[in-house]
Amino acid sequence: MVIHPHDLIEVSNLKYLSLYEDKEWVTASLRRTPFVVVRRAEPSADGYIPVGVRGQERNQREAAFLDPKGVSQLVSPYAIVKRQMWNSLPTERRQQPVLQLMDLLAEMMADWRWGPAGSAGFEIVTQYPTVKETSDLDLVIDGSEVIDYAAAERLVHKLEHLGVRIDIQLVTRDGAYVLREILERRASTVVLRTSSGPKLVRNPWQ
Repeated sequence: MVIHPHDLIEVSNLKYLSLYEDKEWVTASLRRTPFVVVRRAEPSADGYIPVGVRGQERNQREAAFLDPKGVSQLVSPYAIVKRQMWNSLPTERRQQPVLQLMDLLAEMMADWRWGPAGSAGFEIVTQYPTVKETSDLDLVIDGSEVIDYAAAERLVHKLEHLGVRIDIQLVTRDGAYVLREILERRASTVVLRTSSGPKLVRNPWQ
């Protein structure tokens, strides 16, 4: 089982989760929606998966570790697009601005391997209403191979006119970059977000 940051995991039993603190909202959230998101961090010494728990409020985020035996289902952002899972959402929820864009994005980004993360990805997979009218849209794009900079610039330019703030992470074998930082790089280095923390690198694909 290959697991990456931003993947969503349905937890089969909460006993497999190791929490730093047993906060009331964490338990309530997991009982309501037993899904966690894979964090960009090193696995624990015993091989547990670094995950995060989402609460109803923006400031409710809790780090935890999950025993691999507790993985009931795993859904990547790329799988969301491949299966067009947003079509399973209730009609009224699909009227939310970021969810309303999904069919259009599927057309605009047909040449890219991509998927929604953040609140949009969470709601699409769990069917639990997470997205708000003012929500940004977080996307990930597969950057395991060198990208076409000109094509990426054209894409970002088109996305800027959709009326929703869209943040894109470019995922490589070693970590992730903010796509806009690569395209707008004014210095000789860019920030690579890795499991062990941020690093400054000169070339994203070296």
